[in-house]
Amino acid sequence: MQNTVYLETFTSPANYQDSHKIDISLESLVSYSIYKFCSPDGVDIKFVYKNGTIDNVSVFTQHYENVKIYNANDIPWQVRSCNFPVVKYEDTIISGLCGVARHICKYRSMKNLSHEHEEGLLGFRKSCLQAPNEVSIWTKFCEVDIIKTVNNILGSDQLQEIPKNLIRFENHLNKPVKLHNIYKIARELKKENMNLNSNEIKQDTKEMSQKERVSKPRKWKSNIKKSLEIDCTTKIEELHISHKFAEGPFLTLADLILFISYYIIIQSIGTTYFESLLPLTYKWFDNIANITELRNILDILPKVTIKPLKIDNVIVPTIDDVSLYKSDPKRHNPKKRLFTKESDIENALSALQDGMELKITYNKMNSGIKWDDIPNGANPCAGHLPDDRIVRKSQQLENLALAVLNIAKDGDLIVDFCSGSGHLGILLAHLLPKCTVILLENKEQSLLRARARVHEMCLKNVLLFQCNLDFFVGKFDIGIALHACGVASDLVLDKCLKANAKFVLCPCCYGSLHATDRLTYPRSAKFSSINIDQYLCIGHAADQTHKDHHLAERGAKCMAVIDSDRARLAEEFGYRVTLSRLTPLSCTPKNNLLIGIPC
Repeated sequence: MQNTVYLETFTSPANYQDSHKIDISLESLVSYSIYKFCSPDGVDIKFVYKNGTIDNVSVFTQHYENVKIYNANDIPWQVRSCNFPVVKYEDTIISGLCGVARHICKYRSMKNLSHEHEEGLLGFRKSCLQAPNEVSIWTKFCEVDIIKTVNNILGSDQLQEIPKNLIRFENHLNKPVKLHNIYKIARELKKENMNLNSNEIKQDTKEMSQKERVSKPRKWKSNIKKSLEIDCTTKIEELHISHKFAEGPFLTLADLILFISYYIIIQSIGTTYFESLLPLTYKWFDNIANITELRNILDILPKVTIKPLKIDNVIVPTIDDVSLYKSDPKRHNPKKRLFTKESDIENALSALQDGMELKITYNKMNSGIKWDDIPNGANPCAGHLPDDRIVRKSQQLENLALAVLNIAKDGDLIVDFCSGSGHLGILLAHLLPKCTVILLENKEQSLLRARARVHEMCLKNVLLFQCNLDFFVGKFDIGIALHACGVASDLVLDKCLKANAKFVLCPCCYGSLHATDRLTYPRSAKFSSINIDQYLCIGHAADQTHKDHHLAERGAKCMAVIDSDRARLAEEFGYRVTLSRLTPLSCTPKNNLLIGIPC
């Protein structure tokens, strides 16, 4: 069984033999430190030489003994298809700092520390950093934001402004702790404190009884049970649970990831100045630094080469005083529901010009799938869906599967982006045994369900990738996505265009489209005369396609507008694109189908 962690290094095997020093990225440093702390059973670690220009912003020089460095051609192609760090575990690839760190923790050999939750570093229900950074503010902070902050600091000679991410974490530590089972934890902590106090009282009573003879013991009724009661209507602020650690009263994996980054930050800025500026963060850092069992990490960090910054007239920016909890009621939500006026929608549609929209063709399927011949693992009938849902799901899968069968050839690598639990990809793997199918999904539990079905069917042509879309950088032949929500459909499209791969896409959630650091709207030059407000207004109206809705016809038109823009973008990349609709239309309100073939 292969279970290997792959980390990138900028030092060639030959240079390592001469110096026994390697240059590694911050993500590799964090992953290696957690690996050393956990000492995972049965998990190997390999450094992979990354040839090319060294980015000094993210390089750390360390002395390592008995390290073997591999060239990129010596590692599996699946690993090369993702950004480092990467784990290859049997037929599963895990990419991304938090996902890799979680995997390492699952094979940890050392016993839990007294500072941890009873379920270990992954905390209650093993949920620490489980949500991907695309949906979790907390995971994004640990995996993306703080890493960028460290790299920016290391790339500078002078500190001109306190990074906003440092202030965000300071604010977080000052806010009430929010946990799923916070009232239970509050009762347990209160019980522990009462037990300590009770033991002290018993000891005092014992000492007194040795000095005084008590004629008759008094009967008394214990009020312990009553005092332990904590009403769930109690305000969280009154539970007296503080941020001793990043996520509350227990040490978690998030603390270890952040601790390594903050060690570098504090060394760069200076301990005295950092403590005066961010006292809660320094207290948190000092708590962790004084845990003796973390010596494996503490022994590694002093070997990191860190350049102190020049500190002079530093600006302290003002930011929103909110925590890093997504549920913080004070948090501004830029994606909150958009309400548009009828006049806004009509004005946006009137801005369309002739020739913008792609003609919608009729999706005529020449044949169907014989579902009675499809094994349970790939058949919606084998699940626990209502009968009408089974019919509609089967129709959706049939439309996309037949479209892929029409353009696939033997040996193709097909990527099912945002695969969920793998309904479409597993069906294709069964129908196309001479093709390889990758199920790419960033939610761990969904991919585990898919993995169980793949193993149940004994499919040998399926690989599972647990990672965000942007972590996947490999080449492929066909990209597919069934109802990838909002911007995810555009990210999938961009992946296909970059790889010059065919695509079969059925988009979803048009109303959640929004500009990001990687996406701008409109997508194509053909639609450039439409401004962003008009575009998002059309996207919002495109979600009004529910059955028997009086605006469903206009909603279908708005869907066609957005998907025409996507098609025009693909045409600019030299693709031949068709826009059709699923058959029957009733199988889903989001029934557009984009098929693109490179010319």
